[in-house]
Amino acid sequence: LLDLLLNKYDVLSSLIFMKKYFLLDQGDFFVDFLDAAEEELVQELPNVSQGRVQNWLASSVAKTIEVAPPRTNSQENNTASHSSQLASSLRFNFKKKSLNEQLEDFHRRGNGSKKRSNQRNLSGFEALELDFESVPFPTSLVLNVQQIRSYQFVFRQIFFAKYVERQLVHMWTDHQLLKQMMVTIRREFGPTLSLRRRMIHFIQNFVYYMKFDVIEPNWRAMESKLRAAQDYCSNNDANNTSRESFPRTVDDMLMEHNQFLICIVTQCLLTNSDLIKTVTKLMTTCLLFTTEIKKFIASTKLHEYHEITRVERSKLRHGKGSKYISGAEFRAKRDERIKRCSERILGELKTPTYQHMIRRFDEVFSTHLATFMKLLKEDHGSRSNAHLANLMMQLDYNYFVSSSISTKE
Repeated sequence: LLDLLLNKYDVLSSLIFMKKYFLLDQGDFFVDFLDAAEEELVQELPNVSQGRVQNWLASSVAKTIEVAPPRTNSQENNTASHSSQLASSLRFNFKKKSLNEQLEDFHRRGNGSKKRSNQRNLSGFEALELDFESVPFPTSLVLNVQQIRSYQFVFRQIFFAKYVERQLVHMWTDHQLLKQMMVTIRREFGPTLSLRRRMIHFIQNFVYYMKFDVIEPNWRAMESKLRAAQDYCSNNDANNTSRESFPRTVDDMLMEHNQFLICIVTQCLLTNSDLIKTVTKLMTTCLLFTTEIKKFIASTKLHEYHEITRVERSKLRHGKGSKYISGAEFRAKRDERIKRCSERILGELKTPTYQHMIRRFDEVFSTHLATFMKLLKEDHGSRSNAHLANLMMQLDYNYFVSSSISTKE
């Protein structure tokens, strides 16, 4: 039976599929899907068109599967057919509960305590969850309901974190348009740039930790054991007395996969309610900050100024006759626009409303980050939570976080 699962049906390819999409191992799928669905998913859940989102999912999955290398032998064709069944069955669910609430319900099943009924509407990003309409047999032996739920928990965590990272990077891109004005606005805009830098440092290190300090090493360990088991079955080496540890029965293989899921769920902080609540508050604060700065950038009409400059630069290079513009005229107009735009932005930056907003975001982010670091320091010393040392070290490399927190205090 182990030989049937590993070689004929190649369940390892199904697990690779899970890693690619549920654990967001394949970056082009994430980017292609968000490029299409971002405007839809940013809305509150009742306003999201779930049919559109499902179509965009199918399109993104089809694009990423098409770039896979062609299969050659019959076993690989069988594998590809099995993976295509999973791909065609892949769909999105929209949960009415946040990840925190879902985890609380999961970890205290059987507890009769009642929850508050007046829950806020989630955005599409917060509610999104991958699922299957059905899992073909015998892959369903390895991917049962409980195991798929573990993948879903990790997916919701990584997907939201990568979305927050994407928004912060977009904000960094917008800020690059202000380079020519920094001489004028650097002092007033400095706190905004500093807060953005701290947020990017946090979210990028957190995403790196989940993907490369948690998922990748645990996956490599499981994959090597399953491939060793494949070789063991293929060679029919029943008399193999090697001490190398790998699954020799179906139960061993299922236990190996379960252990992999337990490790990544635990190390991605999903079993620690205090840590997951605090990191969610941090990511939500970052997301709200990007939303407010996006509104600020729109109010300054910065993109309009740069579009006018782009058009005039094109006339300078390629224009003829009445469309031609001289270099001196181009520079004079550009400098005048930069001056007017700088004065406009400087006026906005000096308003009490904007300054209060930045101070408030800084206070909230610093408070949540200090709480998060305190929780990490309390837990990382225990043997069962040794993985937290990597996260704490990355976040506080060269005392980057400690110094910024102490400065705020």
